[in-house]
Amino acid sequence: MTDPAGRGEHPEQPGCGSSGDAVVLSAEHLVQLERHARQTYPEECCGVMVGQPGETVSVCSVHPTENLSSTRLHDRYEVDPREILKLDRAAEQRGLEIVGFYHSHPDHPPAPSATDVESAWPGYVYLIVAVAEVGEARVTAWTFDEKHGRFREHPIRVGEQSLRPAG
Repeated sequence: MTDPAGRGEHPEQPGCGSSGDAVVLSAEHLVQLERHARQTYPEECCGVMVGQPGETVSVCSVHPTENLSSTRLHDRYEVDPREILKLDRAAEQRGLEIVGFYHSHPDHPPAPSATDVESAWPGYVYLIVAVAEVGEARVTAWTFDEKHGRFREHPIRVGEQSLRPAG
């Protein structure tokens, strides 16, 4: 997998944007995330995001994956490493990279759990989709600060609309 510390600039790709210290994705990506979270509810869903890294992370595509966790599917996820490798190779051919991962929190807030902190990789964006049996889903974006051992929330930009961090 591409080393997050060695990420460089990439030419513009269709569907990718730029806007400061934010995570940029399309409205369709948000629909895909919510749909995946609802399809797997009450278990966690997970997937991979491909795009352009940088101060602003531009998500160009969202790839649902199977949750390989063998226990506690309601509050654990594991992305298939073979799927990560396959997506990384395909992204590289397009001049893109894996920029992060997403997963759902069924019946819980869209904030990183202690388990998320333990398994986080610095240099990647983590989208968390809070989903319940009824009601709207809520999506938040985070990066892991290895130095301080905690996550930092980032605004999500969808078109001209900006979803600011809660804190």
